[in-house]
Amino acid sequence: MVHERLAPGQRLLVEYKPFEPAFYHTDVADWGMALVLARDAGPQAFVLVDTGHHYLGQNIEQIVAWLLDEQRLGGFHFNDRKYADDDLTLGSIDPYQVFRIFHEIQQMAWEQGRAPDLAYMIDQSHNLKGKIEAMIQTVRTAQELWVKAALVDRAALEAHQASCSLVDAERCLTAAFATDTRPLVTAWATARGLPADPFAAFHESGYLETITQARGARNLSSVTSYA
Repeated sequence: MVHERLAPGQRLLVEYKPFEPAFYHTDVADWGMALVLARDAGPQAFVLVDTGHHYLGQNIEQIVAWLLDEQRLGGFHFNDRKYADDDLTLGSIDPYQVFRIFHEIQQMAWEQGRAPDLAYMIDQSHNLKGKIEAMIQTVRTAQELWVKAALVDRAALEAHQASCSLVDAERCLTAAFATDTRPLVTAWATARGLPADPFAAFHESGYLETITQARGARNLSSVTSYA
């Protein structure tokens, strides 16, 4: 069994997906099945949430909160989607959902006094966007949305929830989401010697032209790809 061969510091992440290649059903179709398999496998097995692997309208942040409470959330494959598992850049369709997911993670950290140990990964397929640019875009978007979630007034939110003041509770979220966090992320980057504008730095580096030339004419003839 794979779990029995894990080293002490390793984890087994169980991913789920409701369809594709099967259209209506797969063997591990949802987070509940993945949770059961992870529990049966052993204490080093956790559930992996791919943000594109859900039916339309599904409450992904509730799934995240539930798995956190069960101490079985292992990590994420981040992407966005309009219909199915489109593997679009993070936040390109629904940035508020990503914000709500980050909020649940940070809410748990606030309640427990420690951040959960999660694996944050990007799982995207860039058929039209430049691949490296799209990855930079996702990382930057994730940083901005993460900071928005960090700005939620959690003490006020808890008080509003306790008194069932739903509008005020929601305003705690929307106020944080409406905050322009780009200057904060830029300041964080420059303080660590990173480019203030990663897109400009990438274009100025000439890296794309260098690797394109190195890979030769075979890759230049390819106009599309799949992950």
